[in-house]
Amino acid sequence: MNSLVSKGSIAVVGDELFVLGFKLAGVRRVFTIDLTLPEDVLKRRLAKIFNAVYNDPRINVVIIHESLKNIAERIRKALTHPLIVYIPDIRTAGRMDIKGYYHSLVKGYLGVAIELG
Repeated sequence: MNSLVSKGSIAVVGDELFVLGFKLAGVRRVFTIDLTLPEDVLKRRLAKIFNAVYNDPRINVVIIHESLKNIAERIRKALTHPLIVYIPDIRTAGRMDIKGYYHSLVKGYLGVAIELG
């Protein structure tokens, strides 16, 4: 049976607190990064992580700490696989419009807006 959706694994990139929740949920591929490092160091570390992720065909989704988005967007490859998702952590989620954030994520990935009740 041929399927458009394939089963794969998830990788997570973020600081210790961010990746801990995913580890507890059973995610095995985690990359811990110190968010207080200088931007040039973060860029080099993210480049190494992206290289590992892009070379692992089992990884279908990469969840990245929202604070790394600007750096990650500058170095990520123009590929559609794996899917890259940026998620805020518990410390920053309270200061954002979560509904609007996830609405823009869905619109960006699907190309259409979805309105619920």
